[in-house]
Amino acid sequence: MKTGRPMQKILRHLAVITCALLTMSSINVVSGQQSADPRQNKKIIISKAGAEMKTPQAVVWRGYLGEVFTVAQTNGEWLWIKEKGGWLWEKEAVYFDTAIEELSQRVKATPTAENYHLRGVAFLAHENYDNAIADFSESLRKSPRNVGALNNRGQASYLKGDYKSAVTDFSGAVVMDPKNFLAFNNRALTYLEMEELDLALSDLQSALKLVPEYPEALNNRGIVYQKMKKYDEAIADFTAALKIDPRYTDALGNRAYTLQLKKEYGKAIADLELAMKSNPDSYEAINDLAWLLATATEPSVRSGARSLELATQACNMTDNKQWNTLDTLAAAYAETGQWDKAKEWLTTALANAPDKEKPRLQGHLDLVIGQMPIRQ
Repeated sequence: MKTGRPMQKILRHLAVITCALLTMSSINVVSGQQSADPRQNKKIIISKAGAEMKTPQAVVWRGYLGEVFTVAQTNGEWLWIKEKGGWLWEKEAVYFDTAIEELSQRVKATPTAENYHLRGVAFLAHENYDNAIADFSESLRKSPRNVGALNNRGQASYLKGDYKSAVTDFSGAVVMDPKNFLAFNNRALTYLEMEELDLALSDLQSALKLVPEYPEALNNRGIVYQKMKKYDEAIADFTAALKIDPRYTDALGNRAYTLQLKKEYGKAIADLELAMKSNPDSYEAINDLAWLLATATEPSVRSGARSLELATQACNMTDNKQWNTLDTLAAAYAETGQWDKAKEWLTTALANAPDKEKPRLQGHLDLVIGQMPIRQ
């Protein structure tokens, strides 16, 4: 394992599903820039499984129920989703800020299994996991064969850190529907958190056997291979995921991290630069590149000045509230010899970090107090 940044930057798509695929409009998309619209820059939650994001030429993505995106621009009833490079029909989403209120009204008027399920998805997006679990449980009480609600309740338990309950629900979903590739993927992620790498790998193999071109499962299998120190296999999986979805910045970041582990810094930097360009509104790649430039063991790779610039940008994007970006900022200050500022920001990062990360950050603080730079 590396002595610097842990693998919290490895993002894993924990997909949610609904009980049945819903039909969607075949309205033709007409692209075009509109004047300022209050819907622009609003977050939305996908409310129909399989919601198509498309250009006039092709469908570029089919959304998972509960995925959250930001509206970049609008064209009548169509919303441009920059993250996927396609137009989404507005009726296949709810607006993040008003989703719980809107869906609560639906539940009150028509307390069906589907409406409880949808409100549970909204609670999940808002990280209100207990209410999400309650709604998914009520949906299952009304419709016990609702494999989507079972899978989504497992996701809420996963995000709470209740891995035993998550495995139980994902396993139930697999028994209920042996072709449920999403449940295999999600159970694999839970096994990954439990350090059960062989079980995680087996589930991802099952998911990919069902859907060979499943970019999230390829990405996640790459993570398993990375943890097994099978770096070439990991890079191959991340590359395969990117071939299917070139905008999949998680896979880019994961490939970059694996390349760092192989000391192939030039290729890692190229991937992070591409991730920054592909998703300029996300701080993750900016933060990861700042970390690499501050902490690489190879002197020719390090650039304290650029690292400090990028780390400051990442902290600004997260309002100085993300312990991980503050840790990176401290590393950048240490690389430039500004020990007091490094100590200040590490102290703040340590106070905000989860308990499992505190020993690592304390090690960084000890280095800075001794006026020693942080290295990967």
